[in-house]
Amino acid sequence: MHTGRHLSFVAFLAAMLTLIAAQAPGDMPIDDAWKALPAFEDGQDMAPLLAIDRAVIEAMAAPETRAACAAKLAGLLKNPDATLAAKQYVCMQLRQIGTPAEVPILAGALASADTAEMARHALQAIPGEESLVVLRAALDKTQGKALVGVINSLGTRADGRSVPALKTLTGHEDALVAEAAVRALGNIADEASTAFLLAQADAAGAPMPRTLAVALLRCANSLAASGKGGEAEAIYQKLGAPRQPAGVRYAAVEALLASQKAPIAETVSQWLTSDDPASRRAAARRLDSLSDAQLDALLDRLHSLDEATQSLLLQVSVERKGGEVLQLALEMARSDNEGMKRAGIRILGQTGHAEAIPALIDALASGELVAEAASDALLKLPRAEVGPALLAALAERPGIRGPAIAILGRMKYYEAIDPLVELAGQEDAETYGPALEGLRVICDPDKSDIPRLVKLLLRSRPGRHADEVERTILVVCEKLPPDADRSELVLAALRGVADSEVPKYLPLLGRLGGPEALKRIDAGLASSDSAVREAAVRALCNWPNAEVADRLLAIARDDENRTFKRWALRAFVRVVSLKSDRPEAETLAMLQEAMRLAENDEDRQLVLERAGNVRTMEAVNWIASYLDTPDLAQAACRALVELAHHRFLRHPNMEQFRPILKRIAEISKDRDVAERAARYEQGL
Repeated sequence: MHTGRHLSFVAFLAAMLTLIAAQAPGDMPIDDAWKALPAFEDGQDMAPLLAIDRAVIEAMAAPETRAACAAKLAGLLKNPDATLAAKQYVCMQLRQIGTPAEVPILAGALASADTAEMARHALQAIPGEESLVVLRAALDKTQGKALVGVINSLGTRADGRSVPALKTLTGHEDALVAEAAVRALGNIADEASTAFLLAQADAAGAPMPRTLAVALLRCANSLAASGKGGEAEAIYQKLGAPRQPAGVRYAAVEALLASQKAPIAETVSQWLTSDDPASRRAAARRLDSLSDAQLDALLDRLHSLDEATQSLLLQVSVERKGGEVLQLALEMARSDNEGMKRAGIRILGQTGHAEAIPALIDALASGELVAEAASDALLKLPRAEVGPALLAALAERPGIRGPAIAILGRMKYYEAIDPLVELAGQEDAETYGPALEGLRVICDPDKSDIPRLVKLLLRSRPGRHADEVERTILVVCEKLPPDADRSELVLAALRGVADSEVPKYLPLLGRLGGPEALKRIDAGLASSDSAVREAAVRALCNWPNAEVADRLLAIARDDENRTFKRWALRAFVRVVSLKSDRPEAETLAMLQEAMRLAENDEDRQLVLERAGNVRTMEAVNWIASYLDTPDLAQAACRALVELAHHRFLRHPNMEQFRPILKRIAEISKDRDVAERAARYEQGL
């Protein structure tokens, strides 16, 4: 089969279907489409193909139009000037519309290395003896992967007349060909195929080759489906014997159990205690067939069973008996075997008994998988008893605060808010961190929870602690509807707060936004109190959108405090480069102004990287002007590659992009950036 730069037929088919689905319907007249089809190449406009695709669908409505359309398509396969891509498309369509009349032409295509695979798929899809004759004949005319493909097609068609040739091919020197022949015989699964495969299995012994075992399993399934249960059972017995391939053996044992006409409970009981893992596994899937007495007998032997069987047996027992198996599950949950421990923990969660809570809370201190199982189990037990137990653990057992808080969050346990606020007020990050995570999940943006969080902020130490509390309030306020004023509840909670506290809450108001928050920030900017003014600048720099861009730019230009100027400049760059309805030319001009104000390379690099959000060629050319500036070139490379990622910008402007991308591939120190630039430069 031909390989190399051309797509395989399967890959081509997938690509074509994806592209056709993605394209909007074209307006090309059908006559023009037929004329254009022979010269079609991959990557060209899909309009001709889309037009013909619609014509094919319409033609399938009646036999005469179907025949005419199929003949017209097949005629292109004989056109010496037709491209390989066009022929691939034709064969794809013939899979849908082809008739026996096209078989001779496809037979010719099957004989050519370039078109063999695509023609084979079309022949495989065309019903009737004509296509099978061609495929059978190809068994003597092909080799390697092409021969494997033909064998697969005959197997898919379940062609009984090819069985003699396939039997011979099972001894082929090419292992891939031999295995394909065995698989095809299993797909055909007629009397001759089955007899041959059984003889091969007898000769192979145990374990037989997996390909042979799977093929024989298919034969057995076919026999069972056709009512020949006795013959099928004999094969299942052979495949279910020890040392046969594990997956096939399990399927055979399952089939044997399912085929029993008498009640299977006794067999299940016997197999559950078998030394054979496949038998145990199959029986475990039918535990619900056992009577209560049989279930009790197995529970008496619980510790003699393997771990997986124990877990399944206990689950069925819990569903039947509930609390009667509580003590057994508690014993398992205290096991030194982690798998057994997890199984016991899962059972405890299913019992519904509060007696399980202490053991499950203890398990939160175990390894990750055990703690996860314990968390899931606690969530299944009565909330009214789990909640208080977890709150007690918060106070008494610091080692399990993290998982306990996570469970309280999943429970949305409002009674935990005050204890969590108390923990979140401590200065130790290992204590306040998990507590704040819990508050972010449990708290609601209402008049009850927000004031408690605001009080926490006012008593938190400035720095990382206060920043994390701010973020917690922001996360809770983001639960409000999109059009709500996120600062309203916070401002209400701040009524009556002393002026000396202003520096503590202004940065939060900046994160939240809103007209009243902006008034407070503006007042802070005009304050003579240095702490208040610094907090106001921080608040302005925290603003969530470009609404305050003019204020930030004024500080960046004119403020006497160099630190404030830099904060404001970086915040200005951030907000103006966010997605907005502003014309992109205006955004670029604002970033260019920021570049003029930047006083160090770190800030200039930020400007360039943010300019990568302005998807215009003006932005591309401006950023590219910095590729020869050593301290800024790498930031320019990153921004330009991001812009080149957008095909709507790159493809129409490849003449301008190509030298830029080539330059990036040469100078970028980031391997990923360089590789992306090289791909984009090649049009990929």
